Amino acid sequence: MCKKILLLVVVAGISSMVFAEKITQGFEDKAILKKMEVEGDAALSTDQKHSGENSLYLPPKATAALRFGAENKYGSVTLWVYDSCVNNKASTPNKAWKGPYFGLINSDDDKVVLFPVWSKNIKPNDYAVCFTAENQWFDKWHSAIKRPEAGWRKFTFTFLDDKSLSIVADDDKEAGEVDVKKEFFKKGANGVCFGGGDDLGAKNEKFYYDDLEIDLKDAAK
Repeated sequence: MCKKILLLVVVAGISSMVFAEKITQGFEDKAILKKMEVEGDAALSTDQKHSGENSLYLPPKATAALRFGAENKYGSVTLWVYDSCVNNKASTPNKAWKGPYFGLINSDDDKVVLFPVWSKNIKPNDYAVCFTAENQWFDKWHSAIKRPEAGWRKFTFTFLDDKSLSIVADDDKEAGEVDVKKEFFKKGANGVCFGGGDDLGAKNEKFYYDDLEIDLKDAAK
């Protein structure tokens, strides 16, 4: 199914110029932080990098959003994510917590994100998928994307219309069936969002973000 979706994106883009605008961001210039909606101490870091000299890092409790427009649109977002995988095995704290997250945000600040989470039914060796609305998190569930070891991985969110969404890691591992009936996907998205997760002291996860590519269709209908 994943290959079919990716093929559809490529063919559509070639035959009818689906994507009208492309935005790239390598987080090399500190000026990007002034263009983002930031709460907390988001910063550019040299600790990890996929390319260039810097990547984006958010400490626990910090949040950030990079808007690509005022209006919601459809298209795809690709980014590279460094996951420290500190809490993906027995070292995980014995309590419920949310790790760092990344995903899409729309003009109402609703989100769909991937993140590691520890709860009664979800263990942190997988990424969980979650929708948010009105600052509430709901419908967390396992994705099929594992967290095997620390390192950089490529993630792609494809949202071509109000009935389709896919989340893919490494170009070949799909998160699984995503509930496309959620109101979020009838609206599209107007940005990429990031969060530093809960503060766990010495066992905090560290996520870094780099080489962001946003391919947008014409204005959402």
